[in-house]
Amino acid sequence: MDGRNRSLALFAVLLVAVIPACLGAGAAPEDDVTDSPPVETRSTCSGDETTPEVGSAGALPAGAGGFELTANRSAVERGEPIGFESTNVADDRQTTGTRNRYALQRRIDGNWRTVTLFRSGRAGFNATALPHAPGDGFEWSFRASRAGCSTGKFVVCEVLPAGEYRFVYDGPPALAVRFELVGAGDGPRPSSEHVR
Repeated sequence: MDGRNRSLALFAVLLVAVIPACLGAGAAPEDDVTDSPPVETRSTCSGDETTPEVGSAGALPAGAGGFELTANRSAVERGEPIGFESTNVADDRQTTGTRNRYALQRRIDGNWRTVTLFRSGRAGFNATALPHAPGDGFEWSFRASRAGCSTGKFVVCEVLPAGEYRFVYDGPPALAVRFELVGAGDGPRPSSEHVR
């Protein structure tokens, strides 16, 4: 093999080794929400977390501004998966902000309190405007536990007791869909029906 062919062969080997490594490192952005493991593990909380300004402590609709927010279960056992979907139900293109403008809230004494907090050193959302054609939108999937909801920019610093919860997406407009978190043996098996 002459020097030129040897150089080409070495270059080809380097490409085969380097390109997949580079592509693998950047394939999943940090802020993408993914399905988390079902185990309840201790969240990394420093005490410097902040509450995102998403939704409100009062009533929120499941549909408004051309969008509808749904859950794939009305009740879920701790550690089980649950999914949410925001869909453009209008006849024309609609715009939202980033997919990260969401929060998990728990009903306490008739009010809603946000339990998904910004990790230490994070604050606010960017000013992204994303268009959605009719029928398009966002999907989120979590495990119904402290560890399962600690994803991307967010962390949950408390154990999630059984009770009434809602997922809020502040598109705008702010939309919410409720679900029940039950412990093993403390309520009905989750259904696969959409909740509105």
